[in-house]
Amino acid sequence: MKYFSRVVCSVLILFSAESRAFFDFFGYVADPLHVFSGNANPTYNFTVSFSAYCNSGCVGQDYRLALSDSDPGRQSPITGGTEPLQYPADELSQFLISAQYSQQSNQGSLIPGQWTYPNSSNSLFQTTTNGSVTGSFSFTFNQNRLKQLPAGTYNFSFYIVGEDMYGTLHLDSILVTIPIVVPELVQISGLEDVALDTKDLSGNTLDAQFGVCVFSNTGGVSIDFDGSSNPGSDFMLSKQGQCVNASDCVNYRMVVKTPSENRLNYRRQGHRPNKVWTASAQQDCGGQDNMTLLVKLKRNDLGDIDSGVYSDTMTVTVWAQ
Repeated sequence: MKYFSRVVCSVLILFSAESRAFFDFFGYVADPLHVFSGNANPTYNFTVSFSAYCNSGCVGQDYRLALSDSDPGRQSPITGGTEPLQYPADELSQFLISAQYSQQSNQGSLIPGQWTYPNSSNSLFQTTTNGSVTGSFSFTFNQNRLKQLPAGTYNFSFYIVGEDMYGTLHLDSILVTIPIVVPELVQISGLEDVALDTKDLSGNTLDAQFGVCVFSNTGGVSIDFDGSSNPGSDFMLSKQGQCVNASDCVNYRMVVKTPSENRLNYRRQGHRPNKVWTASAQQDCGGQDNMTLLVKLKRNDLGDIDSGVYSDTMTVTVWAQ
C-alpha cells in the first residue's frame, strides 16, 4: 500500500494601511459689506465649510489656519518638509482691525499672515468628524480706510489657508471675495457760531470767519446755505426771528474759499448749485481745515438800522459731486 501525503502551504500576505491626514475647503458664504457714514468700525461675519480628516483608523483631525493676500497653493503632502512661517498680508492688515474664528468649541484670534491657534493655548484646532464642518469668521474692518475708497463696488479678496497637523502635512486654501459697496460719502465738521459788532466795522465790510473740514470720497462737493429768518430768499439778520419788516432786517452774505480756489459769495439759497469745491479724501482732513466760511455784512446794508441784536440761524448743506 502506498501512502500519499498532501502538504498544504499557506502564505499570509499583510497589506499595511497607512493613515493619512487631509485638509480640504469646500466653499464659503459671504454677503456684500455696505459702508455707511459715521466712525464706527463695521463688523462682518461669514462662514467657510471644510473638512480636516484622516482616511484610515481615525476620526477628525488637528488643524490650524492663516490669512494671506496671495495664493499659497495646495500641497499634499507639503513639499520641502515645512510650510512658510508667515504669508504676505499687507492689504489685509490695512483694512482689518481684528479677525476672529470659531467652530464649535474652537475659538481664536487671527493675525493676518500668521498661523493661528486657539485662544490662550499652544494646542491646535480640532474636528471630531471626517465630514464637512462649518467655521465662522468675524472681521472688524477699519472704517477710516474704507471711507478713503471712492464710491463704487469693490471685491475684497484674500485667501484662507488650512493645514492638518498629522505626520503627512496637507495644506489647502480657498479664495474668499467679499463685495464692498461704498456709497457717495460727504461730511462737514467744525461749524460754529459767530458774532459781529458794528463797532468793529472797518472800511466797507464787517465780517467774521471760521475754518471747517469738508470730506467726500468723490473728491468734490457742492455747498448751499439757507437762513431761518428769510428762508429760500436773500440771507437776513432779524431782530424778530422772522424777517417781516424790512426795517428790522439786515442783509448779509456767506463767503466760501479754500486754499486752492478763489472765494465766492452766496446771497441766497440755491445761489450756486453747480459750483464744485475740492473736498478732502480724509474724513478728518488730516487734522487741518480745508475750507473757510465767512459771514459778511456791507456798510451800505447797515444803513440807519436801530440798535439791537440781529441774528439768523443758517443751515449748511453739502453734497457729493
